[in-house]
Amino acid sequence: MLTPALPARPFSWSAPRTRPFSTGERWADWFRWATQGLQAEKRRLHADADRVVALQSEWSQWPDAQLDARVKALRAAFRLDKGTGESKRCLRVEALAAISLVSQRELDRLPYRVQVLAALAMDERLVVQMGAGEGKTLAVALSGVLNGWRGRPCHVVTSNDYLAQRDAQLMQPLYGRCGVQVGSVVHGMIHEALGAAYAGDVVYATSKQLLADFLIDQIALRGRTGTVRRRLHELREDGRGSRGARTRGLYVAIVDEADSVLIDEANTPLIISSSQPNPMLTAAVLAAKSVVEDLRQGVHFHIDPQFRDIDFTEAGQVLVDSLTTRLPAVWHAPERRDDLIRQAISARDVFLRDRHYIVDDGKIQILDENTGRLMEGRTWSLGLHQAIEACEGLEISHPSKTMARLSFQEFFRSYHRLSGASGTLQGVRAEMWWTYGLLTFVVPPRLPSQLRVSPLRAFVGAEQKVQAVAREVKALHAQGLPVLVGTRRLADSEHIQSVLVAMGLSCSILNAKQSALEADIIAQGGEAGRITVATNMAGRGTDILIAPELAERGGLQVLMLEPHESARVDWQLFGRAGRQGQTGRAQRFACPDDDLLVRHLPFWIRPLTLAMQRWPSWCALFMPPLVRLAQVLAQRRDVRQRKQLQKRETQLRRQLSFSNDGSG
Repeated sequence: MLTPALPARPFSWSAPRTRPFSTGERWADWFRWATQGLQAEKRRLHADADRVVALQSEWSQWPDAQLDARVKALRAAFRLDKGTGESKRCLRVEALAAISLVSQRELDRLPYRVQVLAALAMDERLVVQMGAGEGKTLAVALSGVLNGWRGRPCHVVTSNDYLAQRDAQLMQPLYGRCGVQVGSVVHGMIHEALGAAYAGDVVYATSKQLLADFLIDQIALRGRTGTVRRRLHELREDGRGSRGARTRGLYVAIVDEADSVLIDEANTPLIISSSQPNPMLTAAVLAAKSVVEDLRQGVHFHIDPQFRDIDFTEAGQVLVDSLTTRLPAVWHAPERRDDLIRQAISARDVFLRDRHYIVDDGKIQILDENTGRLMEGRTWSLGLHQAIEACEGLEISHPSKTMARLSFQEFFRSYHRLSGASGTLQGVRAEMWWTYGLLTFVVPPRLPSQLRVSPLRAFVGAEQKVQAVAREVKALHAQGLPVLVGTRRLADSEHIQSVLVAMGLSCSILNAKQSALEADIIAQGGEAGRITVATNMAGRGTDILIAPELAERGGLQVLMLEPHESARVDWQLFGRAGRQGQTGRAQRFACPDDDLLVRHLPFWIRPLTLAMQRWPSWCALFMPPLVRLAQVLAQRRDVRQRKQLQKRETQLRRQLSFSNDGSG
């Protein structure tokens, strides 16, 4: 989607940072940190927000022609970008006041002071914490217009394709009247449509889409990131009639739901690969599948639930040695054979259908464990994908060969200006600073929160917990209240649905299999008596509208089937209720069999969890501290993994990167 009727721009390319700085190695980093610590920046931003609000009132009676003339003049001034100090600050204040009035006339939404304050903070390269429902989408758009006026490519990063399309379309009237081209890029677009979208001033897309297109451009350009080299490549390709690059480079990124994109989804690098036939691997995974049919967990091998490592027992190693002849000769070497068998065991016992993947039209589709969405076009590496296909009895696909790879940390550090917003930055502020050089700015809520979080309810087993959730849903439904049941896995959402149907309750289900119906399901989620069962895909960037009479009776009721690996992610789901000062309630359920406790509690605590299953009265006493402990340990592990990934990818980039001196 692209704003129409604006002239095509001349060639423009913004080379990414050729050497992303590490936080703290420049004096400017510590100056910004000290300035914020002394509250000087906070006072200045609040003063500017007050000036914007005053101008909104002063200019509110202007006719459209006068407002459009001021917008045009401000856009020209921003494009020149010659102001410094106080003059630049005054220009930005006037610009936000004018853009706010355009928003009022085009969207019927005059930005609140908190939204203006957030836009100012993002323009200062800060990551902003705003309360749920405070209007991050509009605040991001205000900042997007400012950056669009500067003429450099601006990428607004969303957590999924649905939000990229929705937000670009929703904000298009604002961008269009301000003279800014806006587009959205989603998976599956043809090359010509991608080029048209990226040619705009502001582009909405997911981090995976942006990084994939950047790497594809790097492959096509052979690393020519300098402006002159890039231009010469474009001229040469135009003469040949070949496809040019997709993007206009990297300069500004505004990350919506910043903690989700920059932290939760940054645990693995993105890899661009091409498939290559390998009949030897195909024969090997089929043979390994037959070998593994004779192996049993607990007898022949053990699985580490936290790291998913597989260790053979003595009896298992003897059995594997005796079955080696079933494998092709090239896999008889002990190390290669054991790796192949471990992959086959992982495909059968670790990676589970409707939890880690689904089978759609005869193909394996990976599920994102953070969002519950399909990761279209993604495959597992090192033969794991083929092993899962063999386990499911599907046609074995060709393995892939890596052509380019980059971590999300390195990618976002390649932007010259990075900022963002989120409602849940608790516990990740230090990582934002050390990884991305982003300081956190907290915007006070416009209205006090009326969300009520009930104490955690503990149960001895998973089925008892599911039945308790179903009974709670039935009771709330009888009161005519809307209910949202959040699950971590697709299979759990379907199980809850079947239990509710057996109780005579009708419900909507939102998971990766029904992603096309997301907008309709969310739009109806706040109706009286409506029951919605959803995976994490309904947890970010969506408003479930509640009628005033329902808000008076308690608002949306959120029931969480099990805790997540971070309390911050729990709050992402809680944030669907109690938005914009409305009433709402959130309730967590837990049991010793929950994935969080099984994977992340130390082994010496396992006897306590077994005792809790034997003596139910212990559950209510010990479950809350155990959940908190498991979440702390899980987050520490994830932080270590991200640090190790960043270090490893930095070393790899230095050794095998494209020629990238940026000199042109």
